[in-house]
Amino acid sequence: MCYRNGYGLRCECCGMDNQKKKLTAEEESMARVVLHFLDIWGEMIGAVKFDEDGQVPYMITVTPGEQMKVISRDDAEEYLPCFGEDDVIELAPETDFVISYDRQLLFKVGDQKYLDGPALIYKVDDEGEIITLDVAEIYEIQGMLERRTLMVTEDGDEMPVLALN
Repeated sequence: MCYRNGYGLRCECCGMDNQKKKLTAEEESMARVVLHFLDIWGEMIGAVKFDEDGQVPYMITVTPGEQMKVISRDDAEEYLPCFGEDDVIELAPETDFVISYDRQLLFKVGDQKYLDGPALIYKVDDEGEIITLDVAEIYEIQGMLERRTLMVTEDGDEMPVLALN
């Protein structure tokens, strides 16, 4: 095998054909991790695209205990059916963004408010129109979610919730 041809393609320098090099279990595992990472970033990069009118408004959907997702404004009702109709809209904790959620999924313990269902987090302009989030803002939201997601116990069952104040 030619040292220049470790992965089995026809070698330009000596013309030898070789079998493809088999990956070790560790290399296969690392390749899966890299491909998974690229899939996630591919989805996020795909979410930051333009249409003929400018930027498409994108927002974050989150359910406590699950990974956040970047979605378009057009998909908001799929994640929060009451969006734009009967949802609660307020400032998201620790940020200047808006959070929207179903009031039936909110519970209080004393003065503390907890959300145990899906919510949308997004940015609005001075006129209240939804505008797209940039990468730095997505990271800011992700940090806030990590700090504010707590595990609470109710009747012996543990569940993740988002602390809103």
